[in-house]
Amino acid sequence: MFVQKLALFAFLGIASVDAFSVGKPSASVAFVGCRPSTCLFSENTEEGDSTTEETSEDHMLPDEGGSDILSSPAFLTRKLDVLKSDLAQAEEELVGVKQQIEEGKAEWGDQIDALLREYENMSKRMSQQSAAGDEDAIIQVSREMLAALDNFDRAFGVVTPESDEEKEIDSAYKSVYQSILDVFADLGVTEIETLGKEFDYEVHQAVMQRPSEDYEEGIVCEELQKGFILKERLIRAAMVSVAA
Repeated sequence: MFVQKLALFAFLGIASVDAFSVGKPSASVAFVGCRPSTCLFSENTEEGDSTTEETSEDHMLPDEGGSDILSSPAFLTRKLDVLKSDLAQAEEELVGVKQQIEEGKAEWGDQIDALLREYENMSKRMSQQSAAGDEDAIIQVSREMLAALDNFDRAFGVVTPESDEEKEIDSAYKSVYQSILDVFADLGVTEIETLGKEFDYEVHQAVMQRPSEDYEEGIVCEELQKGFILKERLIRAAMVSVAA
């Protein structure tokens, strides 16, 4: 009995094994069936990569031998055409501006010329007034200094140095006196000539008239006070004696 049961279990085990073996091929077939699709995908991918590379190569710029596009003849020709066009436009605008200038001159030329003349006249007047103002100042200062010069002249006429000390003092005073005359010369102030000159009422003031053996009648024979002049403007007339 035991043996019969054991044989029955063995038979059932073999049958189950066979049944399992029969089911396996379907899985194997299913697995094997999937592999071709994978291979096809791989082949399609390689073909796509090749197509992409070809497309990239198609979009690449042609080799220009390494030359710069800015130096190409076509670009330079176009640039020259643009410059010629700009130059022609500028010349047209220049012609228009010149025409406007000529029209403005025709309309306002007389008034502009009158304004220019007025400006020149004003400049001259201002320059003359400025020069006259400078001369007025020089004349005023010179007249103030003449009082000191007159004192020097009177002192030199009455004082005769005798000792060395007096001669030294006299020399110092004469040096100061000459310095004042040098300043006058720098300012354009000149001394009026008197002795031996014909009497001129515009620059000479006759104090007396006396006979003279050295000078003819009407000639200045003595200078009593110096006179000075600035260009043509009298600062002070010279006081003189005239030979009779």
